[in-house]
Amino acid sequence: MLTMPIVLPMVVLMARRKRLTDNPNARKMQDRPVAVMGGTVIMLVLCITSIVLNLFYDLSSLFPAMCVMVILYIFGMLDDNIGLSWKFKLVMQIFAILLLFFGGYNGVDSMYGLFGLNDMPLWASFLLTVYSGLLIFNAVNFVDGIDGLASGLGVLAGAVMGYWNVCHGFTTQAILSFIVVGVMVSFFFFNVFSERYKMYMGDSGSLVLGLFIFILACPDTYYAVENEFLVDRFFVSFLVALLSAMIFDLFRVVIMRMLKGKSPFEPDRTHLHHAYVDLGMSHLLATLKIMMQNMAVVAVWFLTAMTEMNVAMQFIVVLVAGIVFLWMPYFFLEYLKNNHISFYIKISKRCKRHSDRLEVVGGWIRRIIDGRRKQLISHSIK
Repeated sequence: MLTMPIVLPMVVLMARRKRLTDNPNARKMQDRPVAVMGGTVIMLVLCITSIVLNLFYDLSSLFPAMCVMVILYIFGMLDDNIGLSWKFKLVMQIFAILLLFFGGYNGVDSMYGLFGLNDMPLWASFLLTVYSGLLIFNAVNFVDGIDGLASGLGVLAGAVMGYWNVCHGFTTQAILSFIVVGVMVSFFFFNVFSERYKMYMGDSGSLVLGLFIFILACPDTYYAVENEFLVDRFFVSFLVALLSAMIFDLFRVVIMRMLKGKSPFEPDRTHLHHAYVDLGMSHLLATLKIMMQNMAVVAVWFLTAMTEMNVAMQFIVVLVAGIVFLWMPYFFLEYLKNNHISFYIKISKRCKRHSDRLEVVGGWIRRIIDGRRKQLISHSIK
């Protein structure tokens, strides 16, 4: 977390000199070119932090993941700068998952009792691992559409998984979780509040983040597990709830695109965060709202776990909660926009007022980030 304020501004200045920026267009949300080397910053900070922590605790089991991270970063940077077809990106993602799977990581080898499925044969584990990896990689990429959303959801996932790992004695996994949290918190503040050092995550950053969320979501993917532990039978439902904002948005957008006869990977403005921004919310307000909706689904999961509900029924309840909290707001806003425009405008004005109040706080944070960074760089030059 302390490394990010040093590394990120340097990379931003380099990206501007080399014109490695994301430029405005009809679909994108910014009004000026923004550096798009977030993957470089995230990778460098993750590597530096892991190397330093490895001096105090053995993190060698994460070495294969770091190697795969570098490969994903390279392909992500190519996509950010020259553009790659969605088919090539899909093949590249599968290749990365296969490297993990055949490199010693177990992947998804159990459903922990959901629908009566426990340990699975190798072929089923292989297919489910590839599917899960593709789902998480692309879900993270899909939500990276407004400032702070992907990093904010990354903080949420990392923090909750970190707490879960600490409670069950998984030290290596807990350390990785909190490394991700530290990196994403720092990136969140620069991405959302800074003007001088603003940077987008880009495909390289979303792939790196997706990789580590995928690893954290698979409790059997590690070489070294310090304690014998039988994963809770509610674990699958827990993961769906924790990653619900990403997963449900992905499925809804893909289904809507396919129903229109379009490619699932053809970009448009049908994401939930687009609907909120069009309503008049700032990026920060839309991000916070989606994170709260995600937490509402997690709260539903927690209630069902406390009542020890049947595993299959709990999974269904979590799916229904995801539809209610993450699908229905989008369709409700679309309905209002098309049928009750006056009510839609009324809600829009209220959202803009709330966004303006948040902007006051954001202005204070912006002056702290940009002002202090400017002083630090001027002193280092002298």
